[in-house]
Amino acid sequence: MHKHLPKFNDNSYAHFITARTCDSRPYFKNDEFACILCEELKFYSQGYGFALLGYVIMPDHKHLLLWWDKEEKPELSVSKIMQSIKSGSARRIIDLMKSKGLEQVLQPTRREGRLQATRNRDSYPKSHRRNLKYRFWQPGFYDFNVYNEAKLIEKLDYMHNNPVKAGLVVSPSDYDWSSYKEYF
Repeated sequence: MHKHLPKFNDNSYAHFITARTCDSRPYFKNDEFACILCEELKFYSQGYGFALLGYVIMPDHKHLLLWWDKEEKPELSVSKIMQSIKSGSARRIIDLMKSKGLEQVLQPTRREGRLQATRNRDSYPKSHRRNLKYRFWQPGFYDFNVYNEAKLIEKLDYMHNNPVKAGLVVSPSDYDWSSYKEYF
């Protein structure tokens, strides 16, 4: 492996994160959309100063392994990182879909879908942003604290083998949307 694994201590650990697309739609079968997500991951990794230790972009979800030193960056949180990556990628992908006339495959927010159903819109769940017309990502994410090197390697292996297990490729090295090739 050519990447440097992080040093674990009381103030730092890696985060294994999973986030799904809305209704598990396979948006990332489209290489342009997967490329946009990769660009957003690298952009926020550099901008916020966290290490992107590993990733895999599956058709309907992503797995990430992130690390930063909590003493050096106490203001950084998984929620802040995920909100930025999810909103940045969704905005760009939705704009691209609109430009290609593919709006019909997007999932309208509950609020947008029910505008005609009632005059009292306040009784329905609202999106976290006002005037959000489409939902690209499922709300929330799964976060697991990776506390030692053995668990980190286990999570990397799981991520890199995910496309094989899903029947998308025969070998992890055949899959374009993961960090596997950066390690081997």
